[in-house]
Amino acid sequence: MKMNFIAAFFAVVLSAFGAELPNTQWIYKTVGGKELKMDVFLPGNYESGKIFPAVVFFHGGSWREGTPDMQYPDCAYLSKRGMIAVAVDYRLKDRDHVEVPLECVKDARSAIRFLRKNAEKLKVDTGKIVVAGDSAGGQLAAALAMITDQKMNDDCYDLSISYRPDALILHNPYFKCQPELSPANYIAAGLPPVITFLGDQDQAITVESLAAFHKALKQAGNSSVLYVGKGGKHGFCNGRNKWNRFFYWSLDMEDQFLVKHGILSGASNVQRPEGVTPLQPAEYDVYD
Repeated sequence: MKMNFIAAFFAVVLSAFGAELPNTQWIYKTVGGKELKMDVFLPGNYESGKIFPAVVFFHGGSWREGTPDMQYPDCAYLSKRGMIAVAVDYRLKDRDHVEVPLECVKDARSAIRFLRKNAEKLKVDTGKIVVAGDSAGGQLAAALAMITDQKMNDDCYDLSISYRPDALILHNPYFKCQPELSPANYIAAGLPPVITFLGDQDQAITVESLAAFHKALKQAGNSSVLYVGKGGKHGFCNGRNKWNRFFYWSLDMEDQFLVKHGILSGASNVQRPEGVTPLQPAEYDVYD
């Protein structure tokens, strides 16, 4: 489906600043008379007849605000690596006047079920769906992997369609919500592999809390790696600032993670603008 007038207007604004834009939009759900859409970046060979791994991004904003374009730079890169990359619009507290993050989790489940239900038409490899999230979006991504409570379903899709991702990418995930909605309370064996990023100067999330999350994942027998960027603040991996060294570093680490777990193949192809130097090992810590 083509983008509507408002989306097209913002596309012009973003384009004026050199941002890469989605190829299309897909409506994944209609609730309360409102169409919820995902902005879609397609790989260059999308018309080849192949099926493709997919990555689904949920933006941050405390479940109150935020827009899918916050994740466009991530989507643009991973689409070039051969993935269908989508940035999801989900219901928000201030805009849609819904209970959060409960209704947000329902939307997140619907987004994944939409992709799996329509996989043949959309050319999605149903065994290679990666979910990623920043801050509050990290709670949504992790909830898809870890929380199984049926009250977080809706009736848009057959509930037998799995919403569980095959890998998780978490950027400063914010788990400070109701205990029954906090993924950190649902760690068990058999979870998909997880890569997590946090800045050591994040004022919303402590290194100790995510180190404990990582340790619990490992103790349960799961694959997990935590990267802590020195000097990074909340949202430090966001790519809207094209000079952000942490963004390119996190992309490279994510790419290697996806190759390791069989989602992608080949070498990463992160291109930094002239003058943006790679992060050195002394500038981050790794918990593996």
